Amino acid sequence: MSHPQILIPFSLPPAEHAKDLVKMLASETGADGLALLLARNKSRKITRFDDFSPLLPHEDWLSKHAIEQRQPSQLLQLASQLGVRLPAGYWFIFNPIHLHIASNHLVLTDQRQLNLSEPDAQQLFNKAQTLCAEVGIELVYGSPSTWFLRADDWSDFVTASPDAACGHNIEIWSAKGSKELAWRKLQNEIQMEWFIHPVQEQRAMQREKPVNGAWLWCGTQIGTGFIPNPTNAAASKPTSIEQFIQAPQLLVLDQLSESALAGDWSTWAAQLIELEKNWLKPLAQALKSGQLKQCDLYLSHSSALMRLELSRSALRQFWRSPSLKPLITPI
Repeated sequence: MSHPQILIPFSLPPAEHAKDLVKMLASETGADGLALLLARNKSRKITRFDDFSPLLPHEDWLSKHAIEQRQPSQLLQLASQLGVRLPAGYWFIFNPIHLHIASNHLVLTDQRQLNLSEPDAQQLFNKAQTLCAEVGIELVYGSPSTWFLRADDWSDFVTASPDAACGHNIEIWSAKGSKELAWRKLQNEIQMEWFIHPVQEQRAMQREKPVNGAWLWCGTQIGTGFIPNPTNAAASKPTSIEQFIQAPQLLVLDQLSESALAGDWSTWAAQLIELEKNWLKPLAQALKSGQLKQCDLYLSHSSALMRLELSRSALRQFWRSPSLKPLITPI
């Protein structure tokens, strides 16, 4: 990597709320660093995405970046983080989910809000694993929210990430391929067994949403088997700008995704102000002082990605007044 990069998913406000949110941020005087970086940079580039893209803009960028840097796919990164071994074959990420029943279709909800405990997840996994084994499909446990499914003859499946599909009719976004009917049959069998599982009654008593669906995505071919690297899995991400300066890298700050997907914009604004305090203002100061020579900052929402090419010299453009308006005008 030639210079450090910071990616903040959902840090761009959606067009319909942009003016109000920018006004709120400006009135709080809580985004001075971001305003400076938006105004004084070497370049600012906007890439727009189709509303029906199977990956969100930041997910698409991360996927391409991994390929360019010859890094593992997201599936392998997750498996490494969770310490999961996967034999050779074609694997998918498998997420237990909650589907909201609308008037005439099913809507995928944010998996972060499922609050699935380890004991409950293990019970549901065991039932799903048995059903998968009956049809020759391997299911491996990773964490309460992330499992891995192997189906070697499903390699032509076109899938979408759960965040890209969140809030939408699943018919448009669900996995599609030559063996699609086999997946749907298995999915239905899992859903029926989960529907009558005692875990659901316990969750209802706790006022938690039922786990009533499964999401398949991120198909990845593993050639010779995957053994997680404990060193890589244990590598810690910077928790401050000082650590980031000492170990420049690609840093993803994902604090805004849940509130943005939920449409909770007051929480989103408060979280962005926290990011400003902990990261964006210190980033601007580090560039000004020369502790960092340059940095690429990526901001996104559900259909656009903004790249800011930052440098110490660019911050000297005193004739450019700090402003949050670029959050509105190009979107």
